[in-house]
Parts: sequence; structure tokens; C-alpha cells
Amino acid sequence: MATWSRVCTEVRAITRWALRRPEPPPPPGTGQRIQAAEQAVARRRLLADAQAARTTPQHCQPTEIVPTVALDHEATPGRADR
Repeated sequence: MATWSRVCTEVRAITRWALRRPEPPPPPGTGQRIQAAEQAVARRRLLADAQAARTTPQHCQPTEIVPTVALDHEATPGRADR
């Protein structure tokens, strides 16, 4: 069973469709509030990561293993520029 707010939303959508009226724009400043909230979340995540990096001993941090690959000029025999 649908809740009352869901019924009102559906009635509003049907009325807009019947009258061919577009959805009204969001209130002014909504985008800035959303962006500020997203920036605050990103800032908290960065600060938490930085704090974790400071408190974790260096030997406990995972290391990135990069495969060793010979470059073309190193693999070519007889070159004088080595």
C-alpha cells in the first residue's frame, strides 16, 4: 500500500503531465549546498587518510610492486650510448 506522500507525488506528476507543465526548478542555492556538502565529505576523507598515513608505521604500509622491464635502448646490443 502506497504512503500518502507517494500518492500525492503521483497525483502531482499526473497533473503536470495533463497540463503539460514542466517540473519547477530547484530553489536557488540548492546546487551550492549540495556542492558544499560533497566538498565537506571529500575534505573529511582526505583528512582521515592523512591521519591514517601519519599514525601507521612505515613498515606496515603496503608497497607497490613495479615490474622491472628492460627499455628498448637497454635491450639493443652494440649501442655505444650505454
